[in-house]
Amino acid sequence: MGQTPQRTAAVIDRALDGVLFIDEAYGLSDQRDGFGDEAIRTLLKRMEDDRGRLVVVVAGYPDRMEEFLDANPGLRSRFPVTNVVSFPDHDPGTLHTVLMNRLTQ
Repeated sequence: MGQTPQRTAAVIDRALDGVLFIDEAYGLSDQRDGFGDEAIRTLLKRMEDDRGRLVVVVAGYPDRMEEFLDANPGLRSRFPVTNVVSFPDHDPGTLHTVLMNRLTQ
C-alpha cells in the first residue's frame, strides 16, 4: 500500500516498446477500494501517454473480465469489444488431436 502508482509505473516502464500481458486482470478490480484502483488508474494514464510504445493485453475468465472492464469507465474505451479474442474450451477429443498433430510436427 502507498507505493502502487510507482510500482505499477515501473512494471509499465519495463514493457515499453513491447507488450505488457496482465493475466487474471480482474484481480485488480477485485481490489477496487485498495491498490487495484490505483493500479488501474496508473495503467490507463500510461496507456494514453505511451500509446505509441506500449501494447497491453489483459486476460482472464470471460465473466470476471466483464467485471474488470466495469471497474473504471476508461477501461472499456481502451479495450473495446471488437478487440476481444475468445478462446473456447476444447473437448478431450480435440485436445488429443492437437497434441498428436504437435507431436507429429
